[in-house]
Amino acid sequence: MIPSRIFSLLCTFAAMVVTFGCAQKVTLAPRNVDEYYEQALDAFNNENLAVAQRYFDAIKLQYPASKYADDAQYYLAEINVKKNENILAAYNYNQLRRTFPNSEYAKISAYKAAMSSMRQSPKFDRDQDYTKQAIKAFSEFQALYPKDSLTLEAGKQIRELRSKLAEHDYRTAELYIKLNAPRASLTYYDLVLNNYPDTEFLEPSFLGRARMLVRLKRFQEAEEALRLYRQRFPQGKLQAEEKDVIDLLKQAQATASNPQP
Repeated sequence: MIPSRIFSLLCTFAAMVVTFGCAQKVTLAPRNVDEYYEQALDAFNNENLAVAQRYFDAIKLQYPASKYADDAQYYLAEINVKKNENILAAYNYNQLRRTFPNSEYAKISAYKAAMSSMRQSPKFDRDQDYTKQAIKAFSEFQALYPKDSLTLEAGKQIRELRSKLAEHDYRTAELYIKLNAPRASLTYYDLVLNNYPDTEFLEPSFLGRARMLVRLKRFQEAEEALRLYRQRFPQGKLQAEEKDVIDLLKQAQATASNPQP
């Protein structure tokens, strides 16, 4: 015989098991594309990314002509973003644009592909291939959707990325100064002046270039560089540095005119 108290506890436990079991949501394996999509989207919204990715992949493979095919492609890219897989995200967004050019997701995928490349853009002192890829992608978006509100945002991103490229070349010029390589430094200042006139590194590159021309004893070119600087920046922020370059030029010219015996 089981004591009444223990029997009562066992009954209570059994009731709890039954109640808990009935309260659990039973998820059956999807039987068709609609169920695949429903369960995939539910998993995505609940951050169950592994299940969502598996089901969206199944839609792509098993139902490539279904009405959910472009949705699956888009959400696979979104999953990549959530997992910080930006290279794969850019690929999947671009794959959607190529495979489903008329999809409702085509425009936003073009922008998000560019954003994924931008997130791969490293600091200015690293290789800037991803930075250039992002600029190209944002520029393509602007060309495709010139009147879209995101075009303005694309322009802001392009300016930020171009500034990073300009800083890369400017800091390289500064590095070559420390390495006592004025010709190499001059080359990188020229890159900033020729390629990134819309960035904050234009003004210091003008003066850096003039300074290198003085060091190379190319005095006429240095004078012309200073003239162009004053023309471009009549109220420049670096007037003190300009004065230093002018003084350096005068001193170098005087030394060249009166060489020591």
